[in-house]
Amino acid sequence: MICINLKKNLYPSYNDIQQLLLSADYNRCTIVLEEGDFAIRGHIIDIFPYKSENPVRLEYELNTVQRLQEFSIQTQLSIQNLSSINIKSNIKHIKTFDLAQKVTDKHVISNMFAGDYIIHEDYGLGIFEGLKKKTFSSCKGEYICIRYTNKDHVYIPLDHLNKIHPYSKKEGISPKLNSLTNEKWNHQKLKAKVDTLKLAEDLFETHKKRQEIKGFSCKEDSELQLIIENEFPYKLTLDQEKSTQDIKQDMESRKPMERLLCGDVGFGKTECIVRATLKALENDKQVAILAPTTILVEQHFETFSNRLKNTPYIINYLSRSKSKVEQQKIINDIKMHRCDCIIGTHKLLSKELKFANLGLFVIDEEQRFGVQQKEIIKAENSTVDTLYVSATPIPRTLYMSLSNAKDLSVIETAPPGRKPILTSVEPINETVIKKAFENEIKRKGQLFYIFNSIKDIHKKAKFLKQLQPELRLGIIHGRMSESKVNETILAFKNNEFDCLLSTTLIENGIDISNAHSIIIDGAENFGLSQIHQLRGRVGRSKKQSYAYLLYNNKKDISEKAKKRLQAIKEYMSLGSGYDIALRDLEIRGAGALLGKEQHGHIISVGFSFYCKLLEESVNEKKGIDRQQHWLNCDTQFITIPETYIENPRERLSFYRKFMTCESITELKTIQDELSDRYGRLNKDMLSIINYIKSKLQE
Repeated sequence: MICINLKKNLYPSYNDIQQLLLSADYNRCTIVLEEGDFAIRGHIIDIFPYKSENPVRLEYELNTVQRLQEFSIQTQLSIQNLSSINIKSNIKHIKTFDLAQKVTDKHVISNMFAGDYIIHEDYGLGIFEGLKKKTFSSCKGEYICIRYTNKDHVYIPLDHLNKIHPYSKKEGISPKLNSLTNEKWNHQKLKAKVDTLKLAEDLFETHKKRQEIKGFSCKEDSELQLIIENEFPYKLTLDQEKSTQDIKQDMESRKPMERLLCGDVGFGKTECIVRATLKALENDKQVAILAPTTILVEQHFETFSNRLKNTPYIINYLSRSKSKVEQQKIINDIKMHRCDCIIGTHKLLSKELKFANLGLFVIDEEQRFGVQQKEIIKAENSTVDTLYVSATPIPRTLYMSLSNAKDLSVIETAPPGRKPILTSVEPINETVIKKAFENEIKRKGQLFYIFNSIKDIHKKAKFLKQLQPELRLGIIHGRMSESKVNETILAFKNNEFDCLLSTTLIENGIDISNAHSIIIDGAENFGLSQIHQLRGRVGRSKKQSYAYLLYNNKKDISEKAKKRLQAIKEYMSLGSGYDIALRDLEIRGAGALLGKEQHGHIISVGFSFYCKLLEESVNEKKGIDRQQHWLNCDTQFITIPETYIENPRERLSFYRKFMTCESITELKTIQDELSDRYGRLNKDMLSIINYIKSKLQE
């Protein structure tokens, strides 16, 4: 085993440390994100030692270490000075990184990869080809290169970065690039603008009608409400408390509630719904909870029945797993108010289902339902309080635009004591799989094994049994009967199986507190948001949880899949859920949120640019002239030397920081970050800082 002892003002030398790190099985990269990484930027070396909580930063001068500091993965900024550190080599260590850490600076590294589709407001859909050094009219500097049809290229000055937007497309579809020689893009843009003006008008009409409708006003919390809430065994996070309070205030007002509750997977949205449900029940109202899958419906039924067992209220559920006779009895009970709270799938939208006195309508995983579906129950019950619940976040600019139609509550913090899920991304590996099984069996835990091929799932089961003969294995997939799926899940929940081998059937709704590990086989075939949702099946207790993202290295995986795996590593390491789920919303959630008509325009101009157009249209309607703060800088005066920041995506992030800088104080913060991460500012960098300072003082 190699052990490198580093001390300030001592050796090893700059060259020696690089060789020692490679010998100790460290991996050179551009930005340090996980144990075993190291990055070199001029005289600065970042290292993430194995078995360490945080990485360390070394700055060399005259071949000795002049600065030795611990730094944060989230911000990439130094935390504290160190006098020495031991850097050990890798001993059968599975690389992991923490996906629960929230990045405080979302521009540590740009999310733009060369080869990505992007929208430019003036030219339309093209392909980003990276940063290129060019000279135009004696103006030399870095430009953003975008390729259009017929291999035409446009070189965009850095101060036009605010006109560039990401474009997410559906898997397997290659959108047609715009041409620089026709007016098609201008027509697309004009149609989208007209649509946003109409949508802004509709939003104001909705707001006006909301103000006119008078609904039912709930009383303040009853004694029973307080007793049941105090029975909850965990302390609510501040976000949960605020969200619950927001919902209760809405229910106590005469205006029908229209609120969107947004929170990452496993962040405690269900308890907020339970408390809202009890409040409605305590005011002699019925509650309907709509969920997209039978698994989620039955999960909710179990949770609500358990939480409200010490109340007089009758809770039931409607799904395909109920017989026709049972379904008809439940429908009659709802009509006669012999059922207080009903939880169901699309069965709740049946025309024959009539409520005696509906007070609260909850739509869970609301992005999974179309606009018309969500309106069916509300059409019959116009004054009902409506709570939309989603794990897919929506950009704040869009929230601001929609704020006249819906109020918003966000749960951004994980429950206390929740440990981050440690995740590895590696080739499919029998050793890793076996170790994961042994780890869980040893601590009497359980795990999920995701294999998304029904055709080969039984072959995979045979392979796993050969690998771990004593493994108790359950199997579920979409072609099994619903009763058999539910029976297997119940057996898994009752600890009759060590491992549940499943397709993506478990993506939503399964909550097994004793399942602490998940293996995703063929990770290269999954989208970012899908992996994020699957990961959410573990990490729901105070025990350490693990996610193993295994990709197939025996076949040539596409460049797109390789890029996705790289993105999984970078997105998840640098901030997890928000950015990942946002990509999902861009691709498929926005149409449901805004409506079918808007979906076509979103595909045409991209979700990000559509949101900007909508924000402008809403502001026009309000009579507000609100422009984004953006410094107009000359490219030649702000081009960062590659010798100072080698990674183009890191340079891009700093270009954006320079352009959005609003004060000398903020500029000083950027300057300090540059010095911390890349070393003392050279002459070129000092010139850039002085140039930005002069722009701020204009």
